[in-house]
Amino acid sequence: MVSPSKMIHRNAQNQKALGLQRVARRQLRNAFTFVELLVVVTIIGLLASMLLPGLSKARTAAVATECRGNLRDLGLGIRMLLDESDAYPQSLGLSTLTLNDVYGLLQMDDWKMQLAPHIGVVDSSTVSLLKMRKLRCPQILTTPDGGRGNGQYAYNGSGTGQLQAPEDLGLGGSNGNTPTPESRVKAPSDMIAAGDVASGRAGNPPPGFPPGKIFSSSGTFDVCGGNRAAWPGSLHNGQGNMLFCDGHVESARQTNWISTNHATRARWNNDHEPHPETWKR
Repeated sequence: MVSPSKMIHRNAQNQKALGLQRVARRQLRNAFTFVELLVVVTIIGLLASMLLPGLSKARTAAVATECRGNLRDLGLGIRMLLDESDAYPQSLGLSTLTLNDVYGLLQMDDWKMQLAPHIGVVDSSTVSLLKMRKLRCPQILTTPDGGRGNGQYAYNGSGTGQLQAPEDLGLGGSNGNTPTPESRVKAPSDMIAAGDVASGRAGNPPPGFPPGKIFSSSGTFDVCGGNRAAWPGSLHNGQGNMLFCDGHVESARQTNWISTNHATRARWNNDHEPHPETWKR
């Protein structure tokens, strides 16, 4: 016969074992099974695949909006220069380079520097690098080797002709010393003034610049020339932004800006004529 003390001890052990079993069952209920873990990971992956493209599109749209804002600021600068001198910025195709770790390669084109004082880029006769982003598209692209520099703006200095040619079809003037007067532009609302330009070939930076490839872009357009780096760019989901002489901005694919139809080519020339004699060279 089992003594009462042993019975009490055995009951205590049984109660303890039952308690441990309850804890184990509770832990099993609260724990993820492998299948449940896979389901959670799959759901997270699906959510990420749905959200990330939306975030990327939102960022791209924001950059394109900033670019259009920059071009409108350039349009205001052109307007102020016209009110001051009755002539568009001249361009000889000259530029100097400045390289900043944050903003990449900054091309200080001659026509941009004539506008800089009117759009708040120059402080006390010194160019502010933090404000230089106004003079270039914010869509700064980099390459695996650290390349920088895509995203400059170019000027319609020559229309469908050549820069500084006597016929003066663009806005940059002619013969090196004759600016284009405002009265020469026949259709300001349908004439391109400036905009996104395609990036040039990668090259090594000049002496004294940080290492890494850079992309020097053309500071003026040449839509009829063979150098694609002087054609309109396509940084914004395949589209490029263009400022018109009346200050508004339009977006379109590169093929739309360089089309050989007469209506498109007329938009580059200040007399609003296509001038097909200038298309081949």
